[in-house]
Amino acid sequence: MLLSLREVALIFDLDNTLIDSRIDFLAVRHRLIDLLYKEGAAGQSRDDLIRLALPELVALGGRANPGVADRMWEIIGEAERAGLENATMVAHAPDVVRTLSERGYRLALLTNNARTGVVERLRLFRLEPYFNVIATRDDVPALKPLPDGIRHILERLPGVRRTYLIGDAWIDAQAAHTAGARFIGFGSKEETVKARSLPIWRWITDLRDLLAIRFEE
Repeated sequence: MLLSLREVALIFDLDNTLIDSRIDFLAVRHRLIDLLYKEGAAGQSRDDLIRLALPELVALGGRANPGVADRMWEIIGEAERAGLENATMVAHAPDVVRTLSERGYRLALLTNNARTGVVERLRLFRLEPYFNVIATRDDVPALKPLPDGIRHILERLPGVRRTYLIGDAWIDAQAAHTAGARFIGFGSKEETVKARSLPIWRWITDLRDLLAIRFEE
């Protein structure tokens, strides 16, 4: 069925999809896991814990003690601020986002990062005006890999009948799958997504490839 362009939502991840934020997510995971072990809240091996998303690690800490979760968010926030301070644009991101917006698609951004740093970067890179909705961890009830952020966005985009999520990581693929959206993977982590048996609608390594897709078909 051929849809109108306004019936199609393209939801973009931020880190390593539109912006190279220089956040060392593996190092952050290890710091969080170290804290879980210190507080006796781990309950799993490090190998198992390292596979969890950051919000899932924080949830483990929160179940043991809300104060632990607060300290874990502080660690994440420090890493985000440092990473965003030195962030650069992914190649061709501004032109691709602008072109898709001008064609008439509904664009949104979904990130697990805090709103303040995200909006500052989007304004610096002149991307903010192209997004109909910007959803950060301060805006949604639960973070990726849960689908709540996608649902939050779609509630604010009435009339959308088909949704795509463009991202680089398994948490994006999981959120898309649970929400019934099509996942378009980007970058070098295709095998890590496949290893979790998550569906991939298409995988690209250059954002300009999005311009050749007729999302409405």
